[in-house]
Amino acid sequence: AGPFHPSLWCALCFTQVGMGQIMQRMRLNWLGDIGHDSATKNTYKVVLALVLSYTAYSIALEIMEGSRNYQNIPAYIPVLKFIGAMLFTIWSVYALMKTRENIRAKYSIPEESCKGYEDLVCSMCCSCCVVAQMARHTGEYETYKGSCCSATGMAGHTPSIV
Repeated sequence: AGPFHPSLWCALCFTQVGMGQIMQRMRLNWLGDIGHDSATKNTYKVVLALVLSYTAYSIALEIMEGSRNYQNIPAYIPVLKFIGAMLFTIWSVYALMKTRENIRAKYSIPEESCKGYEDLVCSMCCSCCVVAQMARHTGEYETYKGSCCSATGMAGHTPSIV
């Protein structure tokens, strides 16, 4: 599929959703940690709910801000936008870092640079690249089709990772 592969576009355009698919595929919770089946069976739905909630929150604040003159914007709106963005960013980077860390541990992939901090640095600097790399590493795309609109990023008949 090359440049039109669903995992590439999901990583580029919907990075956190792609991360949620990988978490679901790897049976990780919404923070990227290994958990019991009961804690990981709805990871994708939890991540999707977080992304959609933050999107709705941001849009609502933009509408509130846009309906006023620049001088009349209440001081709390920029503060709420900043707090929301910081919380979402911290969660995104932390969850991606932990997901990458758990994938490296599962497949015995050593750190190559930034020893001890590689997962954090990669997650902060190029999250879409990290998601695309993890999707390729954990998905058997030569055998099974990828899908943007599934909980695991794979076609429905694809067996789960053991």
